[in-house]
Amino acid sequence: ADKEGFLRSTTSLIQTMGRAARNVNGKVLLFCKKITKSMQEAMDTTNERRKLQMAYNKKYNITPTSVKRHIEESLKNEEDLGEIYRKGKKLEKMPANERAKIVKELRKQMLEAAKALEFEKAAAIRDEINKLRDL
Repeated sequence: ADKEGFLRSTTSLIQTMGRAARNVNGKVLLFCKKITKSMQEAMDTTNERRKLQMAYNKKYNITPTSVKRHIEESLKNEEDLGEIYRKGKKLEKMPANERAKIVKELRKQMLEAAKALEFEKAAAIRDEINKLRDL
């Protein structure tokens, strides 16, 4: 992390640190020879946010816990992907303009999945879009 650049910017480092912070036992280790400007800004920002969060938690007697999802929720996402694949197989027989509409809808779903941090689902939808474009 001791070089400036893509995925080492202040924003990227803050996002990575924030992702780790969502778990009660989450930790971020930065391996470097020198602390870059981006690293220092990211550490300063996250430390400031941590202070605010700890004060808020203390004020309202909140004990941080990790999110525990039920297995059914994870399986539901898999079922959604199955539906997308079934649609894809029927699309081979559709006219190009109809497929374009489906691609547009899938792209919307892909962006929503990415926004919801469901990157595996977004990647699967992206792959399906690429297959449809190749038809």
